[in-house]
Amino acid sequence: MNDKVERLELVRSAWDAYHPDYMEFNLRETPGFHKDFAEGAVMLDDHVTEIAGNVAGKKLLDICSAGDAKQAFSWANLGAQVTACDISPAAIKIARENAELIGLPVTFDVADAQTLDPIGAETFDILYAHYLMWFENIYLACRNWYRVLRPGGKLLIDAWHPVKYCLEDVDGRIRSVRSYHDLAPDYREFDGTFVSRRQGGWGQSKPIVEFHHTIAEMMNAALAAGLRLERVEEPQWESEEAIADLPGGFTSLWRK
Repeated sequence: MNDKVERLELVRSAWDAYHPDYMEFNLRETPGFHKDFAEGAVMLDDHVTEIAGNVAGKKLLDICSAGDAKQAFSWANLGAQVTACDISPAAIKIARENAELIGLPVTFDVADAQTLDPIGAETFDILYAHYLMWFENIYLACRNWYRVLRPGGKLLIDAWHPVKYCLEDVDGRIRSVRSYHDLAPDYREFDGTFVSRRQGGWGQSKPIVEFHHTIAEMMNAALAAGLRLERVEEPQWESEEAIADLPGGFTSLWRK
């Protein structure tokens, strides 16, 4: 295998290992998870739904579903015809089980969000892209996101702000932990997510790799793919840390 294939497998295997426990952590924290979505819950930030506009009746692709599929189920409850994919077969298996329990008609496919190999051209009205840190080649990803959108379709990128990726809060002081312009793959040990830490921790770790993308790289990749920029937002996230004074997200709306 070449380095890129090996890095993709690192991401896939770490999430395959974590997803069954990840879903259990979600159910501990939200015991009414399935009931809530069955009754129409929407777990998307307000700025995301406002920028997306009315999605009722639209064909929407969520390219990083995860096993809990909160975004996919939320879009479905807003009236979209949702297909969701994830690189992890374990995630897709759990997501399908959740969809059956909830009773929502969401289609789930195993796919690399950068290539979307199972997805046909000009299939979707909206593509929702989140968790860009798991995608190594953002230029390849944007070309394929453009490919699967119908003419006039929307790409909604809702990313963690890349500036915050480079900073951390230490005793109320913000310090730099990596250069903003360092785009080298970031190898690390993956020990779970915020929900597992709130539940006492996962208790294990797996090697994984993340990918830092600057705002310039994200925007240039979308422009190079042929997309037209319509709107940009930098929402602030609630936090007690000093770093909360900085924007938490970088959200952009593009049109084919």
